[in-house]
Order: sequence, then C-alpha cells, then structure tokens
Amino acid sequence: MVQVDDIAARKWRYASEKRKGELNAAISNLLLKTVDKNDEDFWALIERIGKEAEANGLTEEILNKILNEE
Repeated sequence: MVQVDDIAARKWRYASEKRKGELNAAISNLLLKTVDKNDEDFWALIERIGKEAEANGLTEEILNKILNEE
C-alpha cells in the first residue's frame, strides 16, 4: 500500500483497470530497480523514481491524463 494525497487517491479510484495495471507495472519496476540500494534514504529514492519516470516520458501532466481517462 502506498499512501497518496486525496486527489491522487480519487483519481486512482476512478481510473480504468487497464490504467491501474499500467501504473502498477511502472511503479513496481521503478521500486525493484531502486529498493535494494540500502545507502539511499527514502527521499533520495523518491527523487530518483520521479526523475527516471520523467526521463521515460511520464510527466505529471501525462500521469494526470492517464488517471483521468476511462
């Protein structure tokens, strides 16, 4: 379980199962790549995940679009 703010939770709740699956896969992949690096603290991990997601084309705007599609 990942804690998110109310807006993100609402968007997730109304996202299609296809979109949820895509996001789950992307998040899982990012976590698997970075979670074994014990020398990083949590915020450094979050920053790296955000940068990698953006480098792969997942911007906040695209994420919002995905979450708002039915």
